[in-house]
Amino acid sequence: MEICPCSRLECASGDNGEKIGRNPLKTTAKNVTVHTERTFAIARSSTDSFERVIFEIEENGVVGIGEAAPTNYYGQTAKEVAEALEAAVVPDPWDIEGALTENADLPSTALAALDNALHDLAAKRLGVPLHKLLGLAKPETQSAFTLGIAEPEETLAEARRLSSFPILKMKVGSWRDIETVKAVAEFSDAELWVDANEAFSPDEAVEAAISLREAGVAMIEQPVAASAGTLAMRRAMEAAHPVPLIADESSLVASDIPKLAGCVSGVNVKMAKCGGIRNALKMVYTARAHGMLVMLGCMVETSVGIAAAAHISGLFDFVDLDGAMLLADDPYSGPTYENGRIILTDEPGLGVWER
Repeated sequence: MEICPCSRLECASGDNGEKIGRNPLKTTAKNVTVHTERTFAIARSSTDSFERVIFEIEENGVVGIGEAAPTNYYGQTAKEVAEALEAAVVPDPWDIEGALTENADLPSTALAALDNALHDLAAKRLGVPLHKLLGLAKPETQSAFTLGIAEPEETLAEARRLSSFPILKMKVGSWRDIETVKAVAEFSDAELWVDANEAFSPDEAVEAAISLREAGVAMIEQPVAASAGTLAMRRAMEAAHPVPLIADESSLVASDIPKLAGCVSGVNVKMAKCGGIRNALKMVYTARAHGMLVMLGCMVETSVGIAAAAHISGLFDFVDLDGAMLLADDPYSGPTYENGRIILTDEPGLGVWER
């Protein structure tokens, strides 16, 4: 990683231009493979193994940490993301906005890792939790817990096992899965959200939205492909009304939001898609300016990525940060998880550490 060998706040130049008081930044980008407790299936893929990249930036013995969650769907691999992070340029770790602008061409998930690590480093050096650095109250986050696509009997059993969770999010990819949602709705007291990950054609999406609305679900996410356009989303939204319809794959960054106004109820914000905390906040402000709801989502991630998102979760209407809850081997500790509730520590920065 190419970094100026000094912090602008800690380095001065002598008369001959020589740098004095140098304190080089140290960085690492390492690949980590994590596994889910159960095979995680959505409409377009199924796996129980995920490659993630953990990025660390150190100055004065203080280490900031961030996580990249690459996905093939957005043309990203862990190897490419790690290489991109190693080539990043950080002139001044205090100038987070400048560093992000300097590295704006990084893959979005690499930019998110850099963003999170810089925020973590700054908050640790100031001795405050990340939410305080951002001027936010400590959030009390209730997240949904996701049920991947599985055989109906397995999904029903899992929904019963998770009866203490107040919010369940169910992945669907077919009409059979919608029937499974209806079956869960008949006995579960949980609020049900449904995510189709673009599974249906425009006409099918309308029918699916009507069926799910009648089943009593509380939210529907991306029933039709982003490539189908905003009119297809609008038709599905109108069919789902008054159940909110949230755009996910159709909304990657803040500039995607204006064209969705009037076509969806709200947008799903994911750091891996938009590039970190600062870009996530831009999405929130843009959506609110258009009178839209906002949802905070995640990939399957370790507690590093989940903690970073959780610190801003108080700004959102829907929170789906269960990525670390799904893991069998989370290599990081910090937040605790109680029936979908994320409890952050009061430690400086993200409040995470390696097990």
